[in-house]
Amino acid sequence: MQKNTLFSISAEQMRIYEMLEDTGGELTPEIEEALTLNEGNFLVKAGGYIEAIKRAEALADMADQRIKDLQAYKKTHSNIAKRLKDTLAYGMEVMGKDKVELDLHKISFRTSTAVNITDEARIPNNYIKVETKIDKESLKRDLKAGLVIEGAELITNRNIQVR
Repeated sequence: MQKNTLFSISAEQMRIYEMLEDTGGELTPEIEEALTLNEGNFLVKAGGYIEAIKRAEALADMADQRIKDLQAYKKTHSNIAKRLKDTLAYGMEVMGKDKVELDLHKISFRTSTAVNITDEARIPNNYIKVETKIDKESLKRDLKAGLVIEGAELITNRNIQVR
């Protein structure tokens, strides 16, 4: 017995249409029964797909929420660590210490160099990066208005919607 998959149901539908063509478009009782049965198989299978889609979407939503929760957790603990480091650095400065060695840990300052921009308008152009981004909304509006724009075209997508 062949398992009903969407592919096998679609293949069966094509076979039924071929039978209909062979009869010159005449809907015989056998063809009508086959169409009804195949439509029923499709509806059952589509229902199963919808259940699987809904479950997958719910799991994806749960993962999104978990990611948000973990990002908030990470931010909280990163902030705690930064505040503790800042307080420790302040204490070392007040105590006049550049380096402290404990039983299990060593604390010291290291130097680094960073650029501080004091007036962006005075920075020469060769130090400014400009990113180019295509404005798809304007392109879409103009293409819909009938303008021919080389390198772009409107396409129509068919996206399945499950409610």
